[in-house]
Amino acid sequence: MVTRPAGQSAGLVSALRAAAMQPVELPLLELVALPPAAGADLRREAETADLVIAVSPSAVAFGQAWWPDAWPPACTVAGVGAGTARAWRAAGADRIIEPEGDGDSEALLAHPALRAVSGQRVLVLRGEGGRDLLGPELRARGAAVAEWLCYRRQAPADLAWRVADLLRDPPAAWCVTSSEALAYLEAAWPPGVPRAAPLFAPHPRIAEAARQAGWLTVTCSTGDSGLMTALQTWFDDADHD
Repeated sequence: MVTRPAGQSAGLVSALRAAAMQPVELPLLELVALPPAAGADLRREAETADLVIAVSPSAVAFGQAWWPDAWPPACTVAGVGAGTARAWRAAGADRIIEPEGDGDSEALLAHPALRAVSGQRVLVLRGEGGRDLLGPELRARGAAVAEWLCYRRQAPADLAWRVADLLRDPPAAWCVTSSEALAYLEAAWPPGVPRAAPLFAPHPRIAEAARQAGWLTVTCSTGDSGLMTALQTWFDDADHD
């Protein structure tokens, strides 16, 4: 099961098929654009930014509708993970900051370029809700931070029905790549049905949430390449046939 929002799973699906696996897509999140904010502040924030941070590939895409000029912005940009950095490159950015190791806000905040931001104007593109770590921490470091909430996450309207239907012939494994997606899956999960298939997650925070929710087997690995390695190792083990 590949559970990313519609349109964001092509690379992983292709890799799974190339490895002779059978990916089935079940988006656990829908992303809905929010209308751009109005007024002079929006243009001023855009024109004076020293750094624009996107928290996800979706933030890069939805941020374009909010930006009042040519896209991407001419200043330095940053992404929370490798996927966001790829989205910036695809948009045409050439000065990109991306963290090493885990693709999360903590890793980006540890990057040398974000340790000394006093006096800089930083614009954070993100979705409504979610973790609010970057803004408060960068303000504590002396940056002037503006945040644009340019999209909303929500559960698909038919998710409970789709989950129940799929569990009539349970999948061999689940790939869940965000904590919010896991929460929506848990809300849709039929009562009394065991979480017996392994769940593969790209971050320890998601993996721990899955364990707390009752998943019996949880594997954590970084990025799509890590997910692929973990899946192949799991299914190559004869004990899991």
